[in-house]
Amino acid sequence: MGNVATDVVLRQTQDGTSYAGFGVVSVERKFDKQQDVWSDGHKLFVWVTGWKRLAKGAAASLKKGDPVIVSGRLRVEEYEKDGEKRTTVKVEATAIGPNLALCTAVAHRDSVEEDFAPFLRSVDLDKVGGEKVAPPLSAVAV
Repeated sequence: MGNVATDVVLRQTQDGTSYAGFGVVSVERKFDKQQDVWSDGHKLFVWVTGWKRLAKGAAASLKKGDPVIVSGRLRVEEYEKDGEKRTTVKVEATAIGPNLALCTAVAHRDSVEEDFAPFLRSVDLDKVGGEKVAPPLSAVAV
């Protein structure tokens, strides 16, 4: 969880596969009871990469400053620049969305019934658990 720290950049590989990358900064918040104030603690910058439809949804929905939640595989990479060892923290995202504890979002349905997983196609989509099931959606933080 954090805030989008950079512009979301949407690109394509040579074979036409879409991918997006952007930075997220997560800041620990601490409450000082004696002074009765909140202050910033440790900060973590993470580079997030998403692929295909996730990339397109992130690029269409997110902008710098938006509160965001990212789920995926975490990697720490070490490299050397100007003779100095550095570390980069990266997440290959499997899910990205607005943090609804800090904003609201308007959902826009992107897909149709064919995009449901095969096990859901065999289920009566109008009555799962007694309620209608909507197709997958993306959200725009507002």
